[in-house]
Formats: sequence, structure tokens, C-alpha cells
Amino acid sequence: MIHSKTFDNGMICASEQSVIVLESIYDAVKQEFQKRGCYFLSPEETEQVRKTILINGALNAKIVGQSAYRIAELAGVAVPEHTKILIGEVESVDISEEFAHEKLSPVLAMYKAADFQDALDKAEHLIADGGYGHTSSLYVDTVTGQDKIARFSACMKTCRILINTPSSHGGIGDLYNFKLAPSLTLGCGSWGGNSVSENVGIKHLLNIKTVAERRENMLWFRAPQKIYIKKGCLPVALEELGAVMHKQKAFIVTDSFLYQNGYTKSITDKLDELGIRHATFFDVAPDPTLACAKEGTKAMTAFAPDCIIAVGGGSAMDAAKIMWVLYEHPDADFLDMAMRFSDIRKRIYTFPHMGEKASFIAIPTSAGTGSEVTPFAVITDEATGTKYPLADYELMPNMAIVDADLMMHAPKGLTSASGIDAMSHALEAYASVMATDYTDGLALKAIQTIFDYLPRAYEKGAEDPAAREKMANAATMAGMAFANAFLGVCHSMAHKLGAFHHLPHGIANALMLDEVLRFNAAEVPTKMGTFPQYDHPHTLARYTEIADFLHIPGKDDTEKLEGLIAKLDQLKEQVGIRKTIRDYGIDEAAFLESLDAMTEQAFDDQCTGANPRYPLMSEIKQMYLNAYYGK
Repeated sequence: MIHSKTFDNGMICASEQSVIVLESIYDAVKQEFQKRGCYFLSPEETEQVRKTILINGALNAKIVGQSAYRIAELAGVAVPEHTKILIGEVESVDISEEFAHEKLSPVLAMYKAADFQDALDKAEHLIADGGYGHTSSLYVDTVTGQDKIARFSACMKTCRILINTPSSHGGIGDLYNFKLAPSLTLGCGSWGGNSVSENVGIKHLLNIKTVAERRENMLWFRAPQKIYIKKGCLPVALEELGAVMHKQKAFIVTDSFLYQNGYTKSITDKLDELGIRHATFFDVAPDPTLACAKEGTKAMTAFAPDCIIAVGGGSAMDAAKIMWVLYEHPDADFLDMAMRFSDIRKRIYTFPHMGEKASFIAIPTSAGTGSEVTPFAVITDEATGTKYPLADYELMPNMAIVDADLMMHAPKGLTSASGIDAMSHALEAYASVMATDYTDGLALKAIQTIFDYLPRAYEKGAEDPAAREKMANAATMAGMAFANAFLGVCHSMAHKLGAFHHLPHGIANALMLDEVLRFNAAEVPTKMGTFPQYDHPHTLARYTEIADFLHIPGKDDTEKLEGLIAKLDQLKEQVGIRKTIRDYGIDEAAFLESLDAMTEQAFDDQCTGANPRYPLMSEIKQMYLNAYYGK
């Protein structure tokens, strides 16, 4: 330390400003300093030097780089001419103590610490007040003191942490450690408001040109390994659990209504026939909570299944997927898993690998969510109200069994809401900036099928099994489309409308669809969506393709779009969906009070990023108002 402080009389910023010594060796260290030519100031002399270090709260320029003898002279203190360092023994590490400041001279503050933790606390305080980012030093036995080095390194917010090294020489690099580049310009990182945290060298002065030619992203199409379809296919498909997959224990997740009305009986009967042991969790409620998922996971863990069977609509599927995650990865952090992304394949957070303990089988009982073929799940933390939307292909079910027999007796309200939800999936997937030839075909066929068969399924229910089966297929096709192309601002807005005003998800989508189609169709949008494949606004043309596929007439693209919207309105009317948000009894004052919060949250929704027209919050707000009043 003496060598360091006398290198250039303490002018370099990396030089020691304070030394903290453990009480057990304090006297020995003091004697060593004295023996080597340092001068310990008396309390009176310390006070005189205090007044010399700082003038009006700022460093006294007259002491910078001066010798210890000259500084003592300025303070009116008599010391030997060849004194190396002036040392003031002080107690306070607060910024009100002059010796705690940066001094840029051969003047040191010396503190006594009761133990190593006390020393760390004092050092942290000195760094915080003196300025984060620069340099800290520790003198310790490197053989027996590795734990102390680790603790010191963790506590110090400095970019250079020097061990057993004179900090002036050590900070400027090379001499005491070749890993530190030699430099007199030392970065302090973002802690110190710098662009770099390392020693600044030649490489930081180079102007490096990067020529980046446009490249389009690799695209993909992901779906469950197996999808079984056809009315009555359930028992045959389940045989694969035994004959092919060799499963021994199945854990069924469903809701109480489906369980009590016998929807799981055909499944458990078949599992019994196959000799597969089973347990059922049926306490899933709409908008499943983390508490529900944890309760189910507890039962799942106790049963230790090698197969999870989710039976129901979106809520049962979501809950089962979350239980699957917690079963396989009990320490999973939902905050990390719910981090938003611009490309699902390039994420900061790597989603844990699924399927090591159990396969996931999805069996839908309604034609709408498409959850049986999507990598998405939403869970609500009941303690905070926070919704965690999870999206990763690790959540993709291994098998989907789409049997319309399970959907025959769905009530009209569910048929209507889930059917329009599937329509919104297909429409948004087709318009998405991430749409591909593979998703387009599924989306178009789903749209056509829903137009043709949703009214029949709604009116006749179980009396029209063909319509039920077509709707089951349409919902699954739409699910595969948006599992790969993703959704858009209609869903962003519907998520918040439903959450704030307790509207069924499909109804919320239906109420926003007209507004979103017209909004997206703008030939000169305020902002367009961003994705390499999406090179210019062409959503009106995309909607025209849908109209042409449905044989909707029109003299130009705009007229065909209005024809498509009119056909959607006719469909909504046929299945009992009202025209405006207000028509659902949502109080005007309550709606307007929630409007700003809904707008902000919809803007920040994960679905917004794939929308072909990137919305301003003012535009989202206006769409909400239009949908409320029917403008």
C-alpha cells in the first residue's frame, strides 16, 4: 500500500483512499506502517488535516499529487520531511467524514473492523458514497482465504477487484497480473456511468465497421408428435399409451363439472382395461391460479405418473401444463418463464426441458381454444393478481386426441364463445407478420369451416354430429396455425377486456374483431409490425385473400374487406353474440375508469408484437371506445 500511494503521490484514481484493518491485527499493521515511514496523525492533527483535505465540501486542489510533508505543512502539522503517507485514524465511514472521501494524495483513512463482515460493511459504505465502479483491494491469505475473496468480490461493486496487489500499479494493469490490460484510463462500467468496465486500450479506440446484409429468419412449424382425430377416436387413441408408449400411471387433470358429469369415465374405463393405474385431480376452476396448480402438483408428485392427461377446455389445459412444469421442475421461476420475447426461438431465458418424467396428452371437450396443439399456458398468482403467460415449445403436448363425442352436449353459450375464439385465432394467424404457407392453409380452412358449421353446431348441438366434428377440427387447425404464426392485437385487447370486466374470452375477441380488421387493413399505418419476412404493409390484401377464398364479392379490396366484416357480423348474430361491449351490461363509468389501464396492458401484451400494424396506445384506446359504443 505504501508502494502504491507513493507511486505518483496518490494521483491515480486506483490508489488506496481508505484502509480497513481487522481489530485482531490492527496494532501490528499500525506498527508496520510506522516502521515504513508513515505518520499517524494525533486527534488534533487529524482535525487540522480534515480542514485541508476538503474546502467547502470539495477536494482541495492544492493537495493533489503533493508529498505528505507538503500537505502536512499546508495543514500546519509538523512531520518528518521524508514521511511517506499521512494516516488519520477515523471511525465514521459516512460522507460527512472528510477522510472517507477520495483524496488523490498520500493521505489515508484507517478504520478498525471488529471482524471480516464488519470490514465488508464499512467497505460497501465507502464504495457507495465514494462512487461505484472503480477499484477495490483485499489483502488475504489466498490459500486459506478463498471464502473471504468470494465474499469480498460479491459485495464490491467495482470493476477491478485486486488481491494482494498495490492498487495503483494493479489497477493500471500488466505488472501484477497480465490479465489486466495496461492502461491509465480505467473504465467504471454502468455503475460509474461509463460505457466500458475494463481497462481502456487500443481495441476501444478502433472504429470497427460491420456490414450486415439483411437475412430472413429461419421459420418453423411445430405441432404435437401425434394428433388423433375423428368422432369416437378416444378409446382407440388411448390404446397407444399402453401398446406403444408403455405407460403405467396416468394423472388426469380436469374441472369438477366435467368430472361430475362423467366426461372422464370413458378415459378411466379404458385405462383400467389397459392396466394403467390412474388418479384424477378435478379442482380446476376458470382462470386457474398458482395455488390450484400447486395443489394439483402436490397430488401429482405423490402419485408419480409417467403420463399426464388434460381433459377440458383452456383452463384445464393451462392448469395441467403448469402442473407438468412444477412436477418436472419444482424450482421453476414463473417470472423468468413469463419473460416476453420477440422470437420464441431466441430467448434470454432457456425454458426447462419437459418430458423427462411424464408425457402430456391433451383431450379437448370444447371447440375453441386449440390448447391441445399449442405451446401456451396462462396462470394467475392469486396473491398478487399477476397473470403469468407462458409460451415455449417445451409446453407443446406430446399427443392430442380430438374426439367430437366429448363436445356433443356443449351448451350454446360455450359453443358460441369458443367457436368465435377459434375464428379469431385463424384470422389473426393469417394476418400475423409471422404467417407462413404452412399456417395459411390451416387458417383459411379453419375460417371456412367455422363459417359453414358454427351456426349448425350452435342451433342443433348433439343433433348435428357432423357440425360438431367439423368445429372440433376447425378449432384444432386454428390452434396449429396460431401456435406457429401467433396472434395479434385483437387478443391483446381481449385479454384485458375479459380480465377487467369478466367477459368470456371468446366474446371479448368477438367484440374487438371488426375494429381490429379495419385497423390492420390500413394501407399507410402509423407503424407497421416488425419481422424480417414482413417487408411492407399488405394486410388488406391478406384479408382480401380470405374474402376470395370464401367467395365474398366486391369491386375492390376495401369492398371485399367490408364484405368479410359483414359476414362475420352475420355469424356473430346467428350464434347470439351481441354487437357492443355496452350490450353486455358493462357499466360506462367502470369501463371508462379502466380504459387507460386496459390500453397500457394491451399494448404491452405478448400478442401485440406479431400484429401486422403496430398500434399506438391512443389507437388501442380508440378501438376500445368504438367497440364499447358501437361506432
